[in-house]
Amino acid sequence: MPPPRPILSHVADAANLLTLCGLASSVLAMLLAVRAEYAGAAIALVAAFVFDVVDGPVAARLTGRGPDERAFGANLDSLADMVSAGVALGVVILAYGEFRVAYVAVALLMAAAAALRLSYFNVHGLEEDAGTYTGLPTDLAIIGFVALMLLDGPLELAAFRVVLSAGALILAGMMVSSLRIPKLTGRSYVAVIVAGLGLAALHAARLVV
Repeated sequence: MPPPRPILSHVADAANLLTLCGLASSVLAMLLAVRAEYAGAAIALVAAFVFDVVDGPVAARLTGRGPDERAFGANLDSLADMVSAGVALGVVILAYGEFRVAYVAVALLMAAAAALRLSYFNVHGLEEDAGTYTGLPTDLAIIGFVALMLLDGPLELAAFRVVLSAGALILAGMMVSSLRIPKLTGRSYVAVIVAGLGLAALHAARLVV
């Protein structure tokens, strides 16, 4: 049995490189949130979302990928999703709440829900016959969260914090629910990417106001 490939050799894989770009976007989102640059954080979260929805189709089209390479990519993708949906969103919530103890519970619940949702998917995967996922996918949770961030400004800060926290808890509940969410394909796949880019554009407009 041949030895496994060197760890860094997997970076040459186009799909893995996209996943790592998504991971970098999540880290950037956390940095910007801690600096109270929330529009920039939202844009970085959309970038993480786009990289996440693109890396899968790219991986499916790559040739010469063996079982080990596919498993490596799947695990890397899951870990990156945990950072984006499970950690970065929690950091944004904590930053908006000025890291008060009251917001820690919300952040922890978001992280737990993302971990449970990703673990469930890693074991059970997509329901092939119905073409659906169980529970809200983490990438759609990110988009929902970024949409809620647009209320920063129209709402007073105290009210916004409550709405964002409540919305995050709803998204967390949806991630661990028994909802059947259709897999995005064709026009719906394109539509959700366009929607994400639209949200990024709305947040970017705040940077020039």
